[in-house]
Amino acid sequence: MPGRFIALEGPDGVGKTTLAKRLGTVDYAGAVAMLPSRSTAGSDEPAPLVFVSRRQISATSAYSADLMRQLADVLWHSGEATDLPDAFWVAVQAAWATAHGTTVLGPLLEAGYDVITDGWVYKFFSKLLVQGYTLDQLEVIFGRVRMPDAVILLAADPGALYDRRQAEFRPSELGMHAGYQALGRDTFVTYQRQGLVRLQNLANALGWHTVNLDPAVSVDDTRDLLTPVVNAARTVARATATAPSSEPTAPSAGPDGVTLPLAGEPCST
Repeated sequence: MPGRFIALEGPDGVGKTTLAKRLGTVDYAGAVAMLPSRSTAGSDEPAPLVFVSRRQISATSAYSADLMRQLADVLWHSGEATDLPDAFWVAVQAAWATAHGTTVLGPLLEAGYDVITDGWVYKFFSKLLVQGYTLDQLEVIFGRVRMPDAVILLAADPGALYDRRQAEFRPSELGMHAGYQALGRDTFVTYQRQGLVRLQNLANALGWHTVNLDPAVSVDDTRDLLTPVVNAARTVARATATAPSSEPTAPSAGPDGVTLPLAGEPCST
């Protein structure tokens, strides 16, 4: 049986990477090392939960890995400026997500591993919605990208997130691409709050589980809060995958009547 793909989503600085690492029981390198001997046929063993970074480069395809390194350099190691339009970054992000979903996540899920990632495309969607894109445009561009079987939205007060790690935010996280000037706490709070509203709209439309976090609570206590939520998401997603087939459920109608992709399905065009 294929594994389940679980994604944590939320604003910048909410702790997606830290928490996904703590929730996973196996890392990507360890899971890939076990792939040759991994078989799910007839196995009653619970699937491991593998933490996979959203920025992970493929270890199963040398060809994909070479291209992903070049995409990673463009996305995260080329500095930040407003010289190129949003359309350029949308195309590169779609290429990255396609390669990641196919050659990083795909082999693990096909081997029966459950996977948890520190975000997927939805935070990026929320920022683009703030910047003037529409969901139907994004559905076309990302229409063949693998989507999670379940998403857990981590919500927190943006002001508290900024105060917790203010020196570490990049200009793009402070609202540079939304046209804000004098980047700082005020622009971060406004920009992230607008993005969080869009994420909450998606959560309501797609049936995501939302967990409100207190940034002052320890990582271990927050992980303990999330563990039953993640376990429930894995169970529900697996039960859905094994349920007898029936008439297809119509996609949810999102804000402004836009049809949104169901969790676990690619965006429809």
